[in-house]
Amino acid sequence: MKKLILSATLLLSVATFAQKDELKVLKKIYAKDEISEKDLEAYKAASDALQNLASEESDKVYAKFYKVMYPTVVLASKGTKATPQDQLSVYSLDFIKDYSAVINETIAFEKKSGKKIYTDELLEEMKEFKQSMTSIAMTLNGAKKYKEAAPFFYNVYLFDPIHEGKSLQNAAILSVQGEDYKVAIKYYEELVASDYINNGMVYYAFNKATGLEEEIASIEDRAKFISLSLYEKPRDLNVSDSKPETLRILALLYRQNSDFEKAKETFAKARLLAPNDEEIKKGEFELYYNLGISGLSEEEKLVAEINASRADKNKFDALMAKRKEMFIKIIPDFEKAYSIDPTNESTKSILKMAYVATGQADKVKTLQ
Repeated sequence: MKKLILSATLLLSVATFAQKDELKVLKKIYAKDEISEKDLEAYKAASDALQNLASEESDKVYAKFYKVMYPTVVLASKGTKATPQDQLSVYSLDFIKDYSAVINETIAFEKKSGKKIYTDELLEEMKEFKQSMTSIAMTLNGAKKYKEAAPFFYNVYLFDPIHEGKSLQNAAILSVQGEDYKVAIKYYEELVASDYINNGMVYYAFNKATGLEEEIASIEDRAKFISLSLYEKPRDLNVSDSKPETLRILALLYRQNSDFEKAKETFAKARLLAPNDEEIKKGEFELYYNLGISGLSEEEKLVAEINASRADKNKFDALMAKRKEMFIKIIPDFEKAYSIDPTNESTKSILKMAYVATGQADKVKTLQ
């Protein structure tokens, strides 16, 4: 039994030494300014091996770190020969998520362990990476490539959701401008649920040099600029003030995508927040009115068939019953439209006809 224990201990010791060697290789190559093809092969081999060898918490953390960072090492190996497409390939959605997560995990581990190996470098990398993505997004937006710019703003948000809620809002707005409506629904849904739209603040102040009011990144920056006499007249804006409008746009997107139930629910939420907003009322009215109209698509045909079937009582009765059922189905939509805008004459006219056709003539008197 002792021999077995000794063998297990020996194997563990060999594995420990092996994983330390892999870490040394990875750390050395990662730190290089110029990376060769041979370095890339060695990095990949060491990273793959370390995934199975890592047993201690620290080794597992760095094993994951080096694995996720591999695309950046590949990009670095291309040096000045890297094409814009090479650079863009690094900014994939999956990489952004993994990159952000592994950086935060590594920084958290180093803070806990008290050994700052990469923390300072990673904090600087995060800053530069975010600035790089923002720059690409702004450039594409400036070139009116809204559909292409939107995912870059979205990636900035994913990379730093605590501080970059505005980038999610930009992504949502630009996806609509780029007519990428299904993606726009995804972004607007996330925006409505985000901490930014529910609790965020936007900080403004007037630039003394230009006399124009400008948005400032943080309350700390604004205080600094004011103390330097560069800005004045500070003003704060609750981002939640824009939530009714955000919900209105999401409801319109649902309507365009024929998701009418979600459109109804979303308009209702918007109305609760801003019951007197005319644009929201108009959008909600049009939703219900148009749904009602679409339900009357067979009306003209039915009336023609009814008039032509007066000599055939059975057919006439069946057609009249079908017309009555059609009106029963559309009444709720027109009643809702009427409750939103009781001044619309077309709505009142259709409701009167529907009430009479369904044997509810007494309800005609309730219409103003």
